[in-house]
Amino acid sequence: MSLLASNRKFTKQVVKALNDWNKPRFTERDAFCKVSWKMNRRKIDEFALLMTEGLFRPLIRTLGENSDKPLVAVATGKTELMKLLQLTEKAKLEMKAIDTATSNEELFEIQLRLRGICAALVDESVRIMNLEGTPFELKKQEDARGQ
Repeated sequence: MSLLASNRKFTKQVVKALNDWNKPRFTERDAFCKVSWKMNRRKIDEFALLMTEGLFRPLIRTLGENSDKPLVAVATGKTELMKLLQLTEKAKLEMKAIDTATSNEELFEIQLRLRGICAALVDESVRIMNLEGTPFELKKQEDARGQ
């Protein structure tokens, strides 16, 4: 299977997971609590693993060793990377909390926090991946925004 085909397949899995997670079963507390704790835990675990991996795969392609955009990889500032690292640490803590949750209410709150973290990760990642230009040009753009 080619890299492009595997990327498409993985993208479809992530989109399916997102669509599942946006169903009332996960967005409304009453609907969520009607389902067994064991089933909810398994679904949230699945989603958390798929999403965290899925969110980082494109970013790694952009910033990694064999980067699509080597200039962006070089120009990505410490602050952007620190934001991403902080978000990943928060996601790790929430994923650990899934293991210690004892009720559907706790699981519901955890998955709400994970939702927020995933949204922030997507925003930061997209912002970084959409950067274009040389490190010098990017620095000028940053300086212009800061003034």
